[in-house]
This record gives sequence, C-alpha cells and structure tokens, in this order.
Amino acid sequence: NRFNATADIPPQTSIQYQIAIADPVSGSCSGANYVFVGPDGTTGTKFASSSAIPLNNDSVGFENPGRCLRYRTYLTTTNYNVTPTLLDISFNFAL
Repeated sequence: NRFNATADIPPQTSIQYQIAIADPVSGSCSGANYVFVGPDGTTGTKFASSSAIPLNNDSVGFENPGRCLRYRTYLTTTNYNVTPTLLDISFNFAL
C-alpha cells in the first residue's frame, strides 16, 4: 500500500500530498466519508514525496484498507514565474 508520484519541482516550489481512503456506503464511493491524512495518519500532516500509506482499520474516518480513494495535491511557490507540476501519480493497493 503505497503511492508513487512523478513531479517537476523547480527551485522555490514544492508539492505535498494527502490521501483519503474510505469504505463504501451502500456499495458506492460517492457517499463515503473521506478524511485526508499524511504519513502519520493524521489530518495535520502531508506527504513530501512518494511513500507508504499508513494502515488504519478502526471503521472511523481514514481507513486503509478501504475500497474508495481520493488524493489532494498542494502546489506551492515563492516565485510566481515558476510552478511545480504533478506529472503522474499511481497507487499500489492490496486488501
């Protein structure tokens, strides 16, 4: 259970990620409760690069393993002439 991201990150820019995995509601991911977390499994942190996804199977909030997945990407820059670019992201997952 991990994600791999490929990005172009010029100087003075960064990309961070949060992952949300949830159980489906009535067989559908559209009603799932997504809680976005970072590497320590809390909402206050973000991944700085490709990483293992934390495990949590307590049936509350973030779940891994789970069947529904979303991710957020945070792109930042201090030089408005350049921007980071997320080129590709993939997820490796097994129940």
